[in-house]
Amino acid sequence: MNKKIFVLILMFLFSFNSCDFVKQKVGDYYFNKAKKIASMEEVSERDIDKFYEYIMKSLDYKTDPKESIELVEDVTQASLKAGYIKSYENQLKFLKKYAEKNPKAWEVHLNIINVFSLKGDLYNLNNLKEDYERKIPADKNFKILSFMVETNLLYWNESYGELSLNNTYDEMIDYLSKYCSYSKDINDVIALKDSGFFKDCDSGLNYYFESAITDFKNRESKIRKNCERYSKIQSDTNFSKIVRYVIDGNRHLAKKEYSNAIIYYKAALSLDENFYDAKKSLIEAEFQNNLSLSLMKRDKTDVENLVYDRISDIDDMINTSNNLTKIPFSDNDKFLSKLYSLKAAMLMVLVQDDMNKNKKERMLNTIRKAVENSIKYDPQNKMAKEILSRLEQK
Repeated sequence: MNKKIFVLILMFLFSFNSCDFVKQKVGDYYFNKAKKIASMEEVSERDIDKFYEYIMKSLDYKTDPKESIELVEDVTQASLKAGYIKSYENQLKFLKKYAEKNPKAWEVHLNIINVFSLKGDLYNLNNLKEDYERKIPADKNFKILSFMVETNLLYWNESYGELSLNNTYDEMIDYLSKYCSYSKDINDVIALKDSGFFKDCDSGLNYYFESAITDFKNRESKIRKNCERYSKIQSDTNFSKIVRYVIDGNRHLAKKEYSNAIIYYKAALSLDENFYDAKKSLIEAEFQNNLSLSLMKRDKTDVENLVYDRISDIDDMINTSNNLTKIPFSDNDKFLSKLYSLKAAMLMVLVQDDMNKNKKERMLNTIRKAVENSIKYDPQNKMAKEILSRLEQK
């Protein structure tokens, strides 16, 4: 009887191993078909879709084909360069399936985070964060992954928050409240790390963890300042009104509704005459308004008088201390850049073809210096780049 049981066990093990062997072979078959497409010099969009189809099928039979991760990344990047945007979606499907079959493939989880982060996909980043937090009790490595997601959410909320300064106060507050909540969570995790909580976590994952912490600490001063402004908005009614007026003014300025913008900036300055965000923007709105009217009337007198009258205010702000801007999601360097580019734009109005040659050269040199300073403080300043292009044509 015992001999029969032993034979049955051997037969079962052979059957099991054979099944596993067959699965490996089938997995290799689909992987090699995908690899063949990847090695082709010219491929169609249909070929690319077939590549992802084969690589996904290989996962059904071969759960941990590590070489497939790099292969998918190479094909995705090449496809994107060729303009095939669907590759992002296909790569994401592959990474998710790989992570489901290999929950502790930390590099794959990081790739998933990276895909969503590159797109600024706050919805899916939030879903990913919630998913990782549910898994933390079973494995603290997921706490690191949640941290990685949260740092990306923080930086994207900052970017979207900056854009909201030309939209609505409520939208800005929504981004700012989430931003400060993420900042608090991130600091809590850093405190946990300092206590030794993560000492036995995956070493590879810990490398990216350390890098993300360093990046956060490099931005910590700016983050803290934004959250201090959020606290002031919540506690100081006057300050919150000023911020609201400035954002309302910005929205109208962006739409070239200069008269409405001027009303809101003056309302802000009536509450604080030294609120430089409003002061700079008021000068810009008045300048743009007078410039557009001068073009219609074909008479530059009013806009030239405005420049002579207000250029000293721009210089005064430039020469003031570092704490120029008080608006959340606005930093001093970018504000200085805007002041310099506005100064250059205003001085350009005074340049005449028939003016004294020496005077004209001095004026152009002053404008060039203002543009250079603008680009120094913010290399992406569009107005400064446009003025620089015009100067090069003179």
